[in-house]
Amino acid sequence: MAYSKEFITDLYRNLLGIRLSEEKLVAIYKEGRVPGHIHSGVGQEATHVGTLFSRKEGDYFKLAHRVVSISHVLGVPFKNIYAEILGRQDGNSRGGGGVNHIADFSKGVLGMSGTLGCDMGFAVGAAYKLKMEAKDNIVYCFYGDGTSNRGPVHEAMNWAAAWKLPVLFVLDNNQWAISTCIYESCAVENPGADRAASYGMASKVVDGSDVIAVYEAAKELSDYVRAGNGPAILEAKNYRWRGHFEGDQCKYRDPAITEKWQKKRNCVKRMENYMLENDFITEDEIKRMYGEIDVELDAAVEFAEASPRATAEDLFNNIFA
Repeated sequence: MAYSKEFITDLYRNLLGIRLSEEKLVAIYKEGRVPGHIHSGVGQEATHVGTLFSRKEGDYFKLAHRVVSISHVLGVPFKNIYAEILGRQDGNSRGGGGVNHIADFSKGVLGMSGTLGCDMGFAVGAAYKLKMEAKDNIVYCFYGDGTSNRGPVHEAMNWAAAWKLPVLFVLDNNQWAISTCIYESCAVENPGADRAASYGMASKVVDGSDVIAVYEAAKELSDYVRAGNGPAILEAKNYRWRGHFEGDQCKYRDPAITEKWQKKRNCVKRMENYMLENDFITEDEIKRMYGEIDVELDAAVEFAEASPRATAEDLFNNIFA
């Protein structure tokens, strides 16, 4: 497929921005500046960025707890994301949600539950709303391989399939559910795509480290869903580079496999090589982009740390509609 320089550059800038933000979060966590835990998505950015580039105005998004910064692609400013993660009042939830609860209804970001899988139902509910409104919008519902084994996931998928609701389920298969490998917990090779047939859903499996391949697969499936054919499943094959949370020493897995994925399946480096080989960008332009994003992220952290801290009284706000 032929792409314009503008499209490829925009795709890369978003991919790079999310990578550098994920690395920034790890860095400030190590410095003790982040309350609670971070579930780093370093290495898995292409699945989310590539998929979301197939979106259109009016779509809804049920994101996952990893990649943390991905809502920025949908228009949520880094400064508000960081403020939320640092528990500050300028966060999108006034610091009351934290790292796992970045939401912004004005951007279509529905938020998520801390109990993974239990939030799939409200993504399907949003899809029912869209169908009632007879729009060609869809819901992008992200989940993980561990989450794929939970009961609420299959209840939500059955509902979506039975009523032909406009949902694109996106399985970010990073092969690890905390410390349990997917091959020890699932009877099929592809926990998303191989189960799609039981719901009569279309599905595709894609290399999650190739952002263009992800985009193309997501575009094909999202167009299929928009056309009124019911839900579909996109499964992206990844590997979780870091621990389940920062501080997890990963004693349960082979570090050589992790190192191989980091060297051979680095989505940012793969995209940079593609752009250089096809004359979409120069080395100097890449370096300049790194610098610009670093400045933006430093400013976001500075803004967040200057924001007032959330208070105990804030816990009682926004509980009831």
